[in-house]
Amino acid sequence: MRRVFVLIFLFSLCLSGCTHFQGVQDYGNTLKYNIQGQYYLQGNDFDKGESHFANAVKAQPANAEAHYYYGRFLLAAEKNKSASNEFFKAVKLAPDKSIYNFWLGVTYGELGQPGNEKKYYELAIKYDKTNVLAVIYLGNWYLRAQKYKTALQYYTTALELWPNAPQALFNRALVLKNLGRTPEEKVAWLEYLTRHPSGKFAKLAANHLNRLGDDTYRNHTLGVRTVTLTKIYFEPLSEKLDAKSTPSLEHLGAVVTSMSKGVLNIVVYQLNNKELARKRALSIREYLYKHYPELEKQKRIRLSWFATPEAVKVMNKNISHSESVKFFLSDVEKTFKK
Repeated sequence: MRRVFVLIFLFSLCLSGCTHFQGVQDYGNTLKYNIQGQYYLQGNDFDKGESHFANAVKAQPANAEAHYYYGRFLLAAEKNKSASNEFFKAVKLAPDKSIYNFWLGVTYGELGQPGNEKKYYELAIKYDKTNVLAVIYLGNWYLRAQKYKTALQYYTTALELWPNAPQALFNRALVLKNLGRTPEEKVAWLEYLTRHPSGKFAKLAANHLNRLGDDTYRNHTLGVRTVTLTKIYFEPLSEKLDAKSTPSLEHLGAVVTSMSKGVLNIVVYQLNNKELARKRALSIREYLYKHYPELEKQKRIRLSWFATPEAVKVMNKNISHSESVKFFLSDVEKTFKK
């Protein structure tokens, strides 16, 4: 009897130990796959990542992390149906893992299945209310569905979690536009541009802001490039540049200097005061020559000034500015001096 008890005890100990060992091994594999997956993703090495995790899911078919990363690389390769299968397996193995549900939702979106897309974004948030990407993407879902008030709620929540979230900031402004809440829309575009003053979406945001009659930010065409700059400010009734203008002029000078050719045109408008417009144009040129002497050496700046309003058309809307500064680059061989 004693011998039987000892055998049973040893068998139970073996089972406990084996189970513990298996759990440690599974955790180790999951950690390993996470490190490897991030390595390939951050290096944009999608082909190698796909190949590596194709082998991983064969070796460890019950490892959710392996299926998740295999899905990520399949999705990057636009193999959306196969990616959805892998994410679905990951979710089945770990139903409460927020990130797995989120990426399954993303893939269903790519597959044109909005119902499933929404379902898995909601599950991702259910299991992790701080999953800010899931919150933003669910907001995007409601935006596409033209359910603007609900979309706004999700973007507001997202910005509480991540105040600089570019997509939430931009789309919040779009939602306010669609709701006809113009004063709030203007503030939203300004907030986006304050936090993200450059890039493709900054250009779009500046156009929307200008459409509302606000020229705090403007797009300027410099050859093949378009740069978004804040308005050039002067001290009241003066040609003296305000310190607020420094960042824009620094950026402008750096961009033009980096270009091998072209003349920078500075055009100043000042309603009914041509002399002030002239002096302001000279002040801008003086600043740029001082900080970018190669521009003066190459005589790459041309000045113009007018005592009339500047007329611009933005998004099919005609706008008039009684005082403004416009920059553009003319690609000409001849240089100008004034």
